[in-house]
Formats: sequence, C-alpha cells, structure tokens
Amino acid sequence: MLTRIDHIDLKVPDLASAVDFLKSLGLEVVRVTDPERGSVELALPGQGQIVFELREDRSVASTTLNHVAFATSDAVTDVNAFKLMGLAVTKEHALIQHSGRTISNIADPSGVTWQLTN
Repeated sequence: MLTRIDHIDLKVPDLASAVDFLKSLGLEVVRVTDPERGSVELALPGQGQIVFELREDRSVASTTLNHVAFATSDAVTDVNAFKLMGLAVTKEHALIQHSGRTISNIADPSGVTWQLTN
C-alpha cells in the first residue's frame, strides 16, 4: 500500500542556483550524493517532510519534473496489483546503490514515470 509521498525528483539546468533558491525558501540540505549521481536532496525542517531531489541536466531550460516517488509498505504486492490493472511497470525492484532503496517505476497513460520506493 502506498503510504506517503517520499520524494520529488527534479532536473534543473543549474544545480547550485536551484539549491540556493530552495535554501532561501527555508529548505535544508539533507543529503548530497556522490559525484557519479550528482544529486542534492533538500527538505523543510522537521520529521517526515517530503524530499526534493535535484539533479543537474544542462539539456533542460528550466526545472523539470522527473518523477514523484511514493513510499510503499509492500512493493511486491503493489507492483503485482499495478500489473493486474494493466499499468506498465518499466523498472521492477531495482536496488539503488546510492540510497540503499529498492525502487519500481510505473508509467501513466501519457508515459510519465511514477516511482515506488521502500
């Protein structure tokens, strides 16, 4: 079962400027990944806040939504249910070394990626 929004992944044309902007709004850096991944995660202060993961992509002209990730209490059951509903599962139970999380991606009817994480 989906339990909450875990993070929102954004592509930005200039990582440093985007980080500075969100910090000026009161968000705090909660994690910086290794240079290979090259992302910065920010959230408002306090427990349980939604994380914004920013990744630089010089090919975008402005901030672009890459995906929204939902935390799940049972990814296997959720992915199987989504398959039974006819949803396209584009990545299934992949371990992400940078975060230690397991993710699965589904695509909505227009091809936009939505992610499950646990």
